[in-house]
Amino acid sequence: MVVDFLGTLFVTFCIGAATALVLGACVVLMASDAHGAPQPRPPATTADLVLAHYTAARHAGLALAERTLPPARPRKRKPELPAAN
Repeated sequence: MVVDFLGTLFVTFCIGAATALVLGACVVLMASDAHGAPQPRPPATTADLVLAHYTAARHAGLALAERTLPPARPRKRKPELPAAN
């Protein structure tokens, strides 16, 4: 019972500490933006994001296929019987 209470107390503390770190980072970022920090480049357009995703997904799929699939071997053809008329 005491262990459950201490575990709950620890989890609550961790959640509070993580929240404080995130809020602190937000304050630092907003303060740097307000004090004239150099602005990052403008956000990418939708077309840029789609093209980047398409290219990355295509190449990732090809690399995965090269690593997981064995090279294709030509199959031997079975002899075909002549067609009966």
